Amino acid sequence: MEKIQQQQEVTLIEKEALSTILFSKTDVIEDPVKRRLRQIYLEKAERLGNAYHGKVKMTFMTEGGKLMMVHTTIWSADHQYITLKGGIHIPTISIVEVEFS
Repeated sequence: MEKIQQQQEVTLIEKEALSTILFSKTDVIEDPVKRRLRQIYLEKAERLGNAYHGKVKMTFMTEGGKLMMVHTTIWSADHQYITLKGGIHIPTISIVEVEFS
Protein backbone atom coordinates (compact mmCIF):
# COMPACT_ATOMS: atom_id res chain seq x y z
CA MET A 1 0.00 0.00 0.00
CA GLU A 2 1.01 3.60 -0.31
CA LYS A 3 3.47 4.70 2.33
CA ILE A 4 2.19 7.21 4.85
CA GLN A 5 3.39 10.74 4.34
CA GLN A 6 6.53 11.25 6.39
CA GLN A 7 5.42 14.68 7.67
CA GLN A 8 2.77 13.25 9.98
CA GLU A 9 3.90 11.46 13.12
CA VAL A 10 2.48 8.01 13.82
CA THR A 11 1.77 7.07 17.44
CA LEU A 12 2.26 3.42 18.38
CA ILE A 13 -0.40 2.18 20.81
CA GLU A 14 -1.21 -1.09 22.53
CA LYS A 15 -4.18 -3.13 21.34
CA GLU A 16 -5.80 -2.79 24.78
CA ALA A 17 -5.97 1.01 24.33
CA LEU A 18 -8.05 0.75 21.13
CA SER A 19 -11.33 0.74 23.05
CA THR A 20 -10.73 4.41 23.95
CA ILE A 21 -10.14 5.56 20.35
CA LEU A 22 -12.69 7.37 18.17
CA PHE A 23 -11.98 6.26 14.60
CA SER A 24 -12.35 8.29 11.41
CA LYS A 25 -15.93 8.31 10.11
CA THR A 26 -14.91 9.06 6.53
CA ASP A 27 -12.78 6.84 4.32
CA VAL A 28 -9.13 7.80 4.70
CA ILE A 29 -8.31 6.47 1.21
CA GLU A 30 -9.84 8.31 -1.75
CA ASP A 31 -8.54 6.19 -4.65
CA PRO A 32 -10.87 3.20 -5.36
CA VAL A 33 -7.93 1.05 -6.49
CA LYS A 34 -6.10 1.70 -3.22
CA ARG A 35 -9.30 0.94 -1.28
CA ARG A 36 -9.49 -2.43 -3.03
CA LEU A 37 -5.82 -3.06 -2.26
CA ARG A 38 -6.48 -2.25 1.41
CA GLN A 39 -9.25 -4.85 1.44
CA ILE A 40 -6.97 -7.47 -0.16
CA TYR A 41 -4.27 -6.78 2.46
CA LEU A 42 -6.80 -7.00 5.29
CA GLU A 43 -8.08 -10.35 3.99
CA LYS A 44 -4.50 -11.61 3.72
CA ALA A 45 -3.86 -10.41 7.31
CA GLU A 46 -7.01 -12.27 8.42
CA ARG A 47 -5.73 -15.52 6.89
CA LEU A 48 -2.32 -14.97 8.50
CA GLY A 49 -3.93 -14.34 11.89
CA ASN A 50 -6.25 -17.34 11.80
CA ALA A 51 -3.80 -19.87 10.37
CA TYR A 52 -0.55 -18.82 12.07
CA HIS A 53 -1.53 -16.24 14.73
CA GLY A 54 0.69 -13.87 12.74
CA LYS A 55 0.67 -10.17 13.54
CA VAL A 56 0.63 -7.13 11.27
CA LYS A 57 1.32 -3.45 11.79
CA MET A 58 -1.87 -1.58 11.06
CA THR A 59 -1.99 2.19 10.75
CA PHE A 60 -5.32 3.96 11.14
CA MET A 61 -6.66 7.48 11.48
CA THR A 62 -8.62 8.80 14.43
CA GLU A 63 -11.64 11.04 14.20
CA GLY A 64 -9.33 13.98 14.99
CA GLY A 65 -7.01 13.15 12.07
CA LYS A 66 -4.19 11.63 14.13
CA LEU A 67 -2.33 8.62 12.73
CA MET A 68 -1.89 5.68 15.08
CA MET A 69 -0.35 2.24 14.66
CA VAL A 70 -1.03 -1.04 16.43
CA HIS A 71 0.86 -4.35 16.14
CA THR A 72 -1.83 -7.00 16.33
CA THR A 73 -3.49 -10.14 14.98
CA ILE A 74 -6.53 -9.64 12.74
CA TRP A 75 -9.16 -12.34 13.28
CA SER A 76 -11.82 -11.10 10.87
CA ALA A 77 -11.95 -8.53 8.06
CA ASP A 78 -14.86 -7.39 5.91
CA HIS A 79 -15.82 -4.21 4.08
CA GLN A 80 -17.21 -2.55 7.22
CA TYR A 81 -15.05 -3.67 10.16
CA ILE A 82 -12.03 -5.68 11.16
CA THR A 83 -12.08 -7.64 14.39
CA LEU A 84 -9.13 -8.19 16.69
CA LYS A 85 -8.67 -10.62 19.55
CA GLY A 86 -10.91 -9.65 22.47
CA GLY A 87 -13.75 -8.52 20.21
CA ILE A 88 -12.27 -5.12 19.33
CA HIS A 89 -13.78 -3.73 16.12
CA ILE A 90 -12.16 -1.09 13.91
CA PRO A 91 -13.98 0.52 10.95
CA THR A 92 -12.30 -0.54 7.70
CA ILE A 93 -12.60 3.01 6.34
CA SER A 94 -10.27 4.31 9.08
CA ILE A 95 -7.39 1.99 8.09
CA VAL A 96 -4.61 3.71 6.18
CA GLU A 97 -2.04 0.94 5.82
CA VAL A 98 -1.32 -2.72 6.64
CA GLU A 99 2.29 -3.89 6.92
CA PHE A 100 3.40 -7.49 7.12
CA SER A 101 6.41 -8.15 9.37
